[in-house]
Amino acid sequence: MKFKFLQLKNSLFILSLFVFIGCNSAPKNKSFEKLIKLKEHTVLMFIAPDCPMCKTLSQPYNELVIKYPEVQFLAVHSGKNYDAMEINMFATETKFTPPIFRDYEYEIAHQFKATITPEFILIDSSGKTLYQGLMDDRILQLGSYKQTWDKMYLEDAIQAVLADKPPKVKKTDPVGCVLEY
Repeated sequence: MKFKFLQLKNSLFILSLFVFIGCNSAPKNKSFEKLIKLKEHTVLMFIAPDCPMCKTLSQPYNELVIKYPEVQFLAVHSGKNYDAMEINMFATETKFTPPIFRDYEYEIAHQFKATITPEFILIDSSGKTLYQGLMDDRILQLGSYKQTWDKMYLEDAIQAVLADKPPKVKKTDPVGCVLEY
């Protein structure tokens, strides 16, 4: 009798552990998961159409798209704050070329713990983060732009992974507009 009670108690513990882990795992967006498997590496740029920093960095991001065709470049817009027309206007006005993934329920933002627009994240095809943060050091605080910059964090990370090496810098603190959850 005591043995059956312990067996039942262990079974309940294991069942509750599975429920706890299952309920606390990050939701996965199947469309996004399928999309990132198209290439070995993907760069994400979290955007907001009215963020001045997103507008400023859209052209340098476009340049990376051209320079590294072996890497997939995407923009991610999280939430329902802007309609399709506003996002299309952003792309038109800035001549933004990468596809824009609509993350309506913040699944992708939560998955990568994105907090700022623009925030850049380099991932592999399994979704593992290889670099996260600034594109470069041109903007170190809001309202202050450097005339020259020499730290190309995102591009250095791309070059490293393409050479089968880990990026020297894996994380920087992004600067920009707060991603509204």
